[in-house]
This record gives sequence, C-alpha cells and structure tokens, in this order.
Amino acid sequence: METACRQIGVVQRKRYAGGVKSPCRVAMVEDHAATLEALCAELRRFPDRIAIVDTFADAESALNAPLENVDVVLVDLQLPGIGGTELIVELASRPAMPTCVALTGFSDERTVLETVEAGAFGYLLKTEPPERIVSCIEDAARGANPISSRVAGYLFSKARSLKPPVMLSKRERELALHLGDGLSYAECAAEMGLSYGTVQTYVKKLYRKLDVNTKREVQAWIARYAPNP
Repeated sequence: METACRQIGVVQRKRYAGGVKSPCRVAMVEDHAATLEALCAELRRFPDRIAIVDTFADAESALNAPLENVDVVLVDLQLPGIGGTELIVELASRPAMPTCVALTGFSDERTVLETVEAGAFGYLLKTEPPERIVSCIEDAARGANPISSRVAGYLFSKARSLKPPVMLSKRERELALHLGDGLSYAECAAEMGLSYGTVQTYVKKLYRKLDVNTKREVQAWIARYAPNP
C-alpha cells in the first residue's frame, strides 16, 4: 500500500447531482510507483471533487482490502501477479463493490474489449488531461460509462458487428431458423403451414437476401446473428 498518496483523515462530503456524494472516494491499483505518485498529484489538485482513500501496488492487496466505502477503483491493467482484467472480474462479481474503471496505457482493440467484457464501467487512457479523468471518475460514480474517445471506436465496431447485415421478415426468420435446425423443405412446409412449392420460393429469396448458397451457410448465419430465437 502506497500510504504516501493517501489522504488521511475524515473526508467531509456533500451530495451532488445523481445521489453521489462529493468528493468522490477513489482507490487506485497501480504497480509503478512513479506513475502512482504522478496520478495522485494530479487528482489531489481537485480536493473538492476527488478523495484518494487508498492505493495498492498489486491486485492481491486490493482484493484483501475493505473497499465498501470506495466509490470508484481505478485499475491499471498491467499488474504483477493477478492482472488488472482479472481483478476487475473478481471485484465486479462481489456484492456492494465499488465501480471499476480501467486507467491504462493500452489502447489496442483486444484489451479494450476484454476489459469491458470483464465488467469495467469505463476505460480511460493515462494520457487524458487530469480534468477529464476527474470528470470521468464522477461520471462512473453516478453510473455512467466513461471511455476515452481514442478507443471508443472499438466498442462501436463491436456493436455493429453483432447487428445482422440484413433484416428478416417474420416468415423469413422462421424459415431460417428451421433450416438452421436442419429441417428439410418438406418439414419446413409442415411446420409453417405452407405448400412445398411456396417454401422453395421462400428459400430462394432467403438465400439471395443472406447471400448464401447452402443450408450450412444459413446455419452459420443463424449461429452468429440469431442464436437465441
């Protein structure tokens, strides 16, 4: 524990918009001493908004500490032993735990997505201006999801990749699901209450719409875009 960065004493707090009290109580997990000192110095410039109540040099120390009175935990991702993403997973799974926000130098797509999927409420780069970091901490304490604009595009790309490239009608979706389940044309006709010829016509239109040529390709489309009908 890096006690040099702690703000010792009783913190007088006042309530602000969103039901969260100010200053926002923050714990930091950062293994690089010089970086920790620099971040603490920057955040201490905003005593009415931020109170650093504890700091940790590794994930194990944070996991063993009482964090119930912390609003936001800033987590570096490259930690010795248990990594930052693993720490976020563990803290996010506990009841009454503070909000975790990644504060890191990593800006690659894989790390961003893995960290968000792990349960992080926000993802901030250490190059953000101090005022921006403070505002993001407050936003996270209120329940928002702050993220550095430099990496936000990854989340938008991920969301777009999960959206079907085409929209199916109710009948088309029903047929696609039946084909995805391996039903024959005759079985599809029986399930849908249609003639065999009508199903053949629907299948041709469906294949053109999905840009596929086989049932196997329809199954792959269903597995990607409609796994839970």
